[in-house]
Amino acid sequence: MTDLGVCSRQRSTSSIPGVVAVTGLRKAGPADLDRIAALEAACFGAADGVFSRRQLRDLLNNPNAHWLLSLDGQAMGCWLKASNGRARWARLYSLAVHPALRGQGWGKCLIEAGFTWMRTEGLTTCRAEVKADNRAARQLYACCGYQEAGLLRDYYAPGVDGVRLSRTSL
Repeated sequence: MTDLGVCSRQRSTSSIPGVVAVTGLRKAGPADLDRIAALEAACFGAADGVFSRRQLRDLLNNPNAHWLLSLDGQAMGCWLKASNGRARWARLYSLAVHPALRGQGWGKCLIEAGFTWMRTEGLTTCRAEVKADNRAARQLYACCGYQEAGLLRDYYAPGVDGVRLSRTSL
């Protein structure tokens, strides 16, 4: 478990019972299933497209997936390498920061660390989806250079739209 040295600043969260400050990122793997499942449950509900334990286990074992997890398990991201035979890209598959730590820059740190991984893999495009009504996430993605590429009707559930995002030229 190597600390990637990304986002290694400490945050004071002593006023938040049971929440430890995010202190850094490391590559995650199958042994992190319980931590990632707990974070998913804290961050997402059924209408948000929460992953089941089985889906998370499959993703953690997928050789095309790149997982980053904060050292304390309070923030994570998952990217997948994708290809259509002509082009290769990455898909930001999941990004989660514990609700008590949002707005402190950890989402941006995860996204930037994902871009670093993508560059080492020779990938220049990243695609993602976000709930249309999630203004904070849409603003985060825009600040990180993503462009909104289209509306996805009923993407998360009936009546719950998504927005397709893309960032090129990393």
